[in-house]
Amino acid sequence: MKKLGLLIIGLFLFPVIANAAVSPDVESVTATADGTTINYSGTTVGGSTAVKCKLYNSNDEELDDFSTSVDEDAFSGNFTADSNGEYEVRCANYEGGIVKGATVTIDTIAEAQSNPPTGDSIYTYGIIAGIALIGIGIVVVILTKKKK
Repeated sequence: MKKLGLLIIGLFLFPVIANAAVSPDVESVTATADGTTINYSGTTVGGSTAVKCKLYNSNDEELDDFSTSVDEDAFSGNFTADSNGEYEVRCANYEGGIVKGATVTIDTIAEAQSNPPTGDSIYTYGIIAGIALIGIGIVVVILTKKKK
């Protein structure tokens, strides 16, 4: 009786185990930074036809995702970073499976000033306008006195 039970369980588990052994998975992922562009590439096993890759920041927040096709067990793509910091690209077979990741650091983005200088010459223009108005006022007063 025990042998029959084990045989039945084995027959039900064999397709599951066999399917898991040949399921398409991402084997490796690499990522590099080129300015603000994060380039990634990777390899798959098991005949994957598409992968989904996601970009995460250092707080583990998802920033972007991208699906790409697999050609001869290889894939590649890129994301654009909007600030300096550490990013992680995580990829998995499009229909699920093992997730593989790679980390990259961006440090080439110029830091924006929180309050950029604007209107540096506004004071100069204000002084020139004030002097011009005073000059016009003096000329008007002189001309009106001459007419009388």
